[in-house]
Amino acid sequence: MLKFDSYYFQCPNCQAWLEGRNLKSELVNEAVLYSDGKILYDNYIVTRQKMVMCPSCAHNFWVEDPAEPLITWEKPDAPVYSWNTWRFFGINFSNNKGKLALIGHYQRFLKKHVYDPKREIYLRRLLWWAYNDLHRNFHYIRLKYFLNGFMSYGVWSSYRRMLLEGEKLFFKNLKDFTANLNRLLILLEKHPEEQIDLEVPEIYRELRQFDKTKALLEKSSARTHFTNEILRHSKWKDSRVFMVTG
Repeated sequence: MLKFDSYYFQCPNCQAWLEGRNLKSELVNEAVLYSDGKILYDNYIVTRQKMVMCPSCAHNFWVEDPAEPLITWEKPDAPVYSWNTWRFFGINFSNNKGKLALIGHYQRFLKKHVYDPKREIYLRRLLWWAYNDLHRNFHYIRLKYFLNGFMSYGVWSSYRRMLLEGEKLFFKNLKDFTANLNRLLILLEKHPEEQIDLEVPEIYRELRQFDKTKALLEKSSARTHFTNEILRHSKWKDSRVFMVTG
């Protein structure tokens, strides 16, 4: 179970009020870590959404530091758009059309403006995760997840169809996926303070530069389960995102 603190902020264009939420405590039934660094707690992504599209006027803007006057912890005496009306731009992730729509949003944001490195890294990392969402959890296509009772046949069959379609869509967009990762890699190597643990070797793995991944990881004296899993998938020449723990 997750608990949140609500805060409230205004669109700088139309002054509409929106509700935001910060993770308050982690009473977690299940935490899932993926090789690209994405973490889900009870199916909730913990990375805070900083780029907002106003549900009232469709204006795009950044929300970062909880500071007055645009952000307050007190609920305003005015109509407020709920968190779900703007979180991830109102997209439904239960199908591939929604996942493609999220990719489209991040691509448009990146084309609209020139961002400072920190913001560009933030957007390109989320774009990376959005591409991977097309075939994230691809291992669930295996028959064993129905046979062992993990899923009913109807759920497993529907999820399997979505993942197989998502895999095709991923490879259809492989050129753009690769271009985004190459740019993200350049930014992270110039700004190592912005790197997530094992992010750079994982990017090389997903770019199918397996020897580079192995060379980076073998330099490290500390071996963890995460490190070993990336190495194992590199030896298999497997570039698909995978679940590390969960």
